[in-house]
Amino acid sequence: MAELQVHDRFLQPGARWHMGSDCHSLMNPVTRNWLLDRGSLTRRLKLLSGNEFQVIALRNETGPLLPEECKLLDLETGASGWIREVYLAGLGRPWVFARSIITCLDREAGDSPLFGLGEVPLGTVLFGDAPYQRSEIEVCRYLENGQAGQQDAEPLWARRSLFSRRRNRVLVQEVFLPQLWEELRKTALVK
Repeated sequence: MAELQVHDRFLQPGARWHMGSDCHSLMNPVTRNWLLDRGSLTRRLKLLSGNEFQVIALRNETGPLLPEECKLLDLETGASGWIREVYLAGLGRPWVFARSIITCLDREAGDSPLFGLGEVPLGTVLFGDAPYQRSEIEVCRYLENGQAGQQDAEPLWARRSLFSRRRNRVLVQEVFLPQLWEELRKTALVK
């Protein structure tokens, strides 16, 4: 049920995405550091969790893309692509919901690992031996986070960027869940 609530964030019409560099004043330093970091999120989550990290696969199949995704990938509205949805979890708790759209025109040319990752982090391919080029990071702030009864709960933040190599493109969208911020606060208190 929780994954459906998070997934619905991508279906919200009119979600306002902004260039990350334009949103500095809306984010505290910790949020800014995590959302705008251009390196591997997998690496950071592994470090934070002391390697108690796992990918929980939710969806890994061809399907219709959302209109906004088609626009970002320069595809016709209604196009299909490879959809991968996972939780990135640390210490047994989901920290990030990730939705990746993969359009590989060079599929036969050796990029098939993108389609059969299962519970292997996508970052191992995107930041691997032949790294992909990353576009600017865009961010979105969802004002209510779906946690009824928590008036002081932090908003949900999401980010997205496009990774490209040759004719292959991967749109990566990540929603940073409250459990991640809780863990970061605990870690800061320990130090």
